[in-house]
Amino acid sequence: MTARLMHRIGSRPYLVLRALLEAPGTFYQICERIGADLEQPDVECRMRETFGNLLLAQIKLDNITYSLTTAARLALQGKPAPSACSVATAHHRGPSEAQPVTVVRRAVHAGQTTETIHPESCA
Repeated sequence: MTARLMHRIGSRPYLVLRALLEAPGTFYQICERIGADLEQPDVECRMRETFGNLLLAQIKLDNITYSLTTAARLALQGKPAPSACSVATAHHRGPSEAQPVTVVRRAVHAGQTTETIHPESCA
């Protein structure tokens, strides 16, 4: 997984993400929240391009409603993302103690098949 940098504060993608942090919405609702005037030439095209670039990486689309992904929401709120896998902490593993170890050494040459087993214990 690659790390993504947050968009520059004040940029169009950042404004869209902040608006979605408040509440999910349609394309036109989000544009209205950030004050984008879609009547001006090229503004709607640029906004649709911005939404397209954010889609799947930081926002998701459900029917016509856009919302933030969990990772983007946590990044905007300044919280660390949850661990992708579980980590066994001490209360899951139980107490640690020295246990015996068996070391198996195999012969280096292909013709030899003997193995030497040395029981050793941790000190």
